[in-house]
Amino acid sequence: MILAVAAVVSAVACSEDKLSPTSVIVDPINPETDFDKWLEENFRAPYNIRFLYRYEDIESDMTYDLVPADETCSRILAKLIKFLWLDPYTEVADANFMRQNSPRVMPVIGSGAWNTNGTLQLGTAEGGLKITFYVANWLVTQNFLTINYNNGVDTTEGYTVTINSMDDINYYFLHTAHHEFGHILNQNKAYPTDFNLISQNEYVAQWNSITDEEALPRGFISAYASSQPGEDFVEVLSYYITSSDEEWNARLAIAGNEGSEIIERKLNIVSNYMMDSWNIDIDELRSVLARRYGEVESIDWSDFSTEE
Repeated sequence: MILAVAAVVSAVACSEDKLSPTSVIVDPINPETDFDKWLEENFRAPYNIRFLYRYEDIESDMTYDLVPADETCSRILAKLIKFLWLDPYTEVADANFMRQNSPRVMPVIGSGAWNTNGTLQLGTAEGGLKITFYVANWLVTQNFLTINYNNGVDTTEGYTVTINSMDDINYYFLHTAHHEFGHILNQNKAYPTDFNLISQNEYVAQWNSITDEEALPRGFISAYASSQPGEDFVEVLSYYITSSDEEWNARLAIAGNEGSEIIERKLNIVSNYMMDSWNIDIDELRSVLARRYGEVESIDWSDFSTEE
């Protein structure tokens, strides 16, 4: 990015003013907070992940009009990502698996990234090193949750959280996390090309013109899965592990006999890939996630104390 600075010079007769030897452009200095220390202990130190909740344009896609993330929303999102993405994989595999395969940079954006075709970008995975999360501010603005500040004071310390829609939180953030992480795993170890052949003549560029209900009978777990094989693969993975039995079976019921048979074939390849390539049983991972979804209410959302 090139920054153009326009200077206005005013000529005044007999002026003897000299240029100041000190630059008037000063980099902002952000004092280290308890949240920063918590991120160091829970993201960077164990996994080498930089969770960027302060807006950095160099880490953002400048083709979109974006809004920085609210700090309290970022704090809540960090807790959710740790509890329902980092910790489950660490529990099923180990910390070394996540240390080797997790992204190195994780920017958080407050607004959505809207594409020219009207679709919303929920996340991106770049080069196996970066996952960007969008719509963080929707946690509050779309009423996914309610932040209850102590004494009604808007502060990043001293508040509780009431979850209003875990389904929305699951879809917009956790499904996205597992989806994008699936791309990273595929970049590190390719999935079997047999997967691409199952629906090879059914992928469509205009995937956004159909609904999930229309995609399911065609053998796609979601409309977006019908866009290309790579997206199809990670959609099957992310929907399966973040869905309850009831939610998954409801999608298969809409798919019907033919559609569900195709989806189950895809799921079998995904399952074998995760076991053969990463020694991860996705049913075990799914069970761990299901347990943790039931424990979300026990999270202390404003506690960012660290071990001394």
